[in-house]
Amino acid sequence: MALTQDQRALVEAILRTLREEPALLEELRRLLVPEIVVFLPDLKMIAERQTAIEERLTRELNAVWDAINALRQEVAELRTEVREVAERQERIEKRLEQLEQRQEKMEQRQEKMEQRLHRVETDVGHLKGKMQEITYRTNFLDYFGFWVLSAGAPHRRLWERVDEALNQNLITLDELNELCDADLRWLGVLRRGKFAGQEVLIVAEFSWTVHSSEDVERALKRTEIAGKIGFWAVPLVAGVEWESPELKAEALSKGVICVDDGRVEPLDWDEFLAKWKT
Repeated sequence: MALTQDQRALVEAILRTLREEPALLEELRRLLVPEIVVFLPDLKMIAERQTAIEERLTRELNAVWDAINALRQEVAELRTEVREVAERQERIEKRLEQLEQRQEKMEQRQEKMEQRLHRVETDVGHLKGKMQEITYRTNFLDYFGFWVLSAGAPHRRLWERVDEALNQNLITLDELNELCDADLRWLGVLRRGKFAGQEVLIVAEFSWTVHSSEDVERALKRTEIAGKIGFWAVPLVAGVEWESPELKAEALSKGVICVDDGRVEPLDWDEFLAKWKT
C-alpha cells in the first residue's frame, strides 16, 4: 500500500531525527531487534574465548599425553633394567652358589688333609716315641749307668715276684697289664749314694716330647703298682724335650726322675730314692 504524502513526510521526519540522535536510534534498534542479536558481539567474544580455552586445553592435554607416553617409555625401560638386574642377580647368585660349593669341597678336602696330616703326625709321634723307647732300652746303661747297674737275671726275678704277687692277690690282672704297659721296667743295683748296693726297679715312660702330666701320672701309677708287688720302685720320665719347664718342675716335685734330651735331673738320687723306699 502506498504511503500518503503526510505519511511520507512523517517517516522522513522520524528518520531525520534518528540520524541526528544516535541514542534514539540505538533505543529504537533495541526495541525492534531481538535481544540475542544485540548480544552477538558478546557471544562472539565468548565463542572466541571458548575456542582459545579449548585450544589451550588441547595443548595441555597433548602435553599430558606426551608426558604419559614418556613415562610409559621410562617405565618400560625401567622394567627392562629391573629384569636385566634380576637376571644379573640370578647369575651372581648362581656363581656364588658355585663358589660356595667349591669352597665347601675345598674345606672338605682341607679337613681330609688335616685329618691325614693329624694321622701322619700321630704316627710320626708314635714312631719317634718308639725310637726313643728303643734307644733308651738299648742304651740304658749309657744313660743311667752312672746311678744303677743291671741286676743278675733281672727278667726272671721280676716275673717270679709278679707271680708271687698275683698268687697272694697283692695286685690284679688289670694292674699287671698296666705295669706291663710301661715303656721300660729296669731292675738294677744302685752304684752310688747312701743306698749303694741295694736293688731298685726303675719304671720308665719314654716320649719324644713330654706333652702333659698324663705321661707323669702313668709313671707314678705304674710305680705304685710295682710297690704293691714288693719292689723298691722309682718313676722315671724321659723325652727329647718337655713341653714346658713347669711340667718338668711338677714331675720333679712328685719325686719323678726327669730326663730332658739326655740330661738327668736330679743328679743326686738319694732324696727321690728315699721318697719311694718302702
